[in-house]
Amino acid sequence: MTTSITGSTLAYLIPGDPVRNVRLPKMFNAVFERFGIDAVLVPMQVPLRDFAVFLKSAFLARNVRGMVIAPPHKPLAVDLLDGCGLFGRVAGSVNVVRRIENNELEGDLFDGEGLLGALDHFNIPFRGKRVLILGAGVSAAAIGVALAEGGTVDGAEHIALYDTSAGKAAGVAAKLDAFFDANVVAVDSNAPEGYDLVINATSQGLEEADALPVDVARMEPHAALFDILLRNQPTPLVRAARARGLNAQAGFEMLIQQMPHYFAYFGHAEAAQGLRKDADFLREIIYPPAMHAEIAAPLRYRSDNVA
Repeated sequence: MTTSITGSTLAYLIPGDPVRNVRLPKMFNAVFERFGIDAVLVPMQVPLRDFAVFLKSAFLARNVRGMVIAPPHKPLAVDLLDGCGLFGRVAGSVNVVRRIENNELEGDLFDGEGLLGALDHFNIPFRGKRVLILGAGVSAAAIGVALAEGGTVDGAEHIALYDTSAGKAAGVAAKLDAFFDANVVAVDSNAPEGYDLVINATSQGLEEADALPVDVARMEPHAALFDILLRNQPTPLVRAARARGLNAQAGFEMLIQQMPHYFAYFGHAEAAQGLRKDADFLREIIYPPAMHAEIAAPLRYRSDNVA
């Protein structure tokens, strides 16, 4: 964090409810310090009913340059902006807002970009593959957008969404299928047979006593699993998949891979480029001790290592 906050220090805010355990302030402020940027990211406890007023009024302060939006405010922010990127419009949520030259506010969504970056980091194949997304909430929609945007060649060949609320999954699938040249469907089962990649975008299986969101014993021998959760990693789901010999990854890398996008969006190009080259100092901040060995030696997917 910057050692001296002055009247010229740039302020970035992260509104959420709650914000007690958000990881991004520590990560952002470590980047600001490393790259000599006179800026600070501060968490803001903002109830849902007050968010609309907060968003508009906070930007009246001239040194407030942008916001990173935390749950549950991501969907609400979209209708409060003057402009929104494609991913944010389709997914119906944003996780970043900035003020542009004419004092208008625009936002975008980098959850999906972070997921694709994480998959590439671990060499997990998804292009031209069959993917099952568990969940149909904000994060699942963002992931679906990212996987569908590349079409069936640069993106996934087939995307299936499963949610315990069938109508919710069908709504997301229909929207993605209409916007992109991709094959997106809602399915009525979480059965993993026939899928090359399973992505858990639910909170199910977070605790030891919880039922797992998918039966890893039924996953294909070559399949990989990505669990976007950040708490209690490695989760029972990740541990169960790894015990079977599958490549299974925790959600931390999804957050790491969003960081260059955040800094580029806010106009800090040098920091963004630096993070693309080396973000291990951020991994040391958020990876739990049990997974620190994976920073230097990531458990990358190997096509010849089939369970």
